Amino acid sequence: MPTQAQRPRIPETSENQRKARLAWNGGKTGKGKELVISPVIEVCHVEVCGTPTDGRRPGRHMAMVAGSKDGAAAHWYCLGRCEAIAHARADLRTGGHRQVSR
Repeated sequence: MPTQAQRPRIPETSENQRKARLAWNGGKTGKGKELVISPVIEVCHVEVCGTPTDGRRPGRHMAMVAGSKDGAAAHWYCLGRCEAIAHARADLRTGGHRQVSR
């Protein structure tokens, strides 16, 4: 049996073939939307986000992300996106075996 690349392209000659294609594509025809390039990581504008810990919490809405056993220090991050990125980076440093305490 020939592969899909080897099969001949048969043009749509009937109205039913056109309707079937439109039904398959959800009624969409033509060119798709332009690709929007956006930054993967946006800059955080909180002044103390990412600062090393010194024992006291710099603000009410800050979370401490522990460092790894290889000597990385713990840091303060904003709750939400910054904290999630910091936890993910710490997991990558330790091979995903870091214990999270909340």
